[in-house]
Amino acid sequence: MFHDRILDQRTPGPWLDAGCGRRTFPDWRSRDEQALRAAGVRVVGCDTDVEALREYAPPGLVCAADLTSLPFGDETFRYVISSMVFEHLVAPGRAVEELARVTCRGGRILVHTVHSLHYLAFLARATPHRVHEWAVGKIEGRASVDVYPTCYRANSERRLARLFEDNGCRRTWGGAITDLPVHVPYPGLFWVVLVWGVLETRLARLPVLGQMLRPNLVMEFERVD
Repeated sequence: MFHDRILDQRTPGPWLDAGCGRRTFPDWRSRDEQALRAAGVRVVGCDTDVEALREYAPPGLVCAADLTSLPFGDETFRYVISSMVFEHLVAPGRAVEELARVTCRGGRILVHTVHSLHYLAFLARATPHRVHEWAVGKIEGRASVDVYPTCYRANSERRLARLFEDNGCRRTWGGAITDLPVHVPYPGLFWVVLVWGVLETRLARLPVLGQMLRPNLVMEFERVD
């Protein structure tokens, strides 16, 4: 949904991928990324993980920078995207202030992050970071250096919307969304997790309980001030 929304925009000009890591698009959507660039989009990536930036693909302009202190001029970018970054921010208010500052008036900011009301987010807050490293390594095969500490200081619809509204932006699209679980590489658990994922998407339609069964936030804001 996040990447589909990006493709829907296709606004030519400079874009910022805030917290880009090693890629803006996953490998299996590389053709979509090529189409985006062919449409005149110039993506600039920034991240605090220098090692990840060295492996950024496809080759492009990147810089080491913290979201709370971006090295760009006011109103530099037509579109700003940030995927799975906000749950790690220690000072999300300052980060939003900076993202709004470098976005052109009339430009958009698209955020994809963890929904703090989901039960897995509660579980993550209740367990130490080394447990997260172990779990992500087992389930997703990621190295521990790619598992970052989480804070969840701006991870509800209300909190995220308030931060952007306080910085001259209005919400234009999105909210808490349902999703199927990631692949579990154990034959005995795969079908259990898959069936639970389908059931979870159904239960997420309920008014109150549904908030605890929507694992992600995908929200877009327009800078108006």
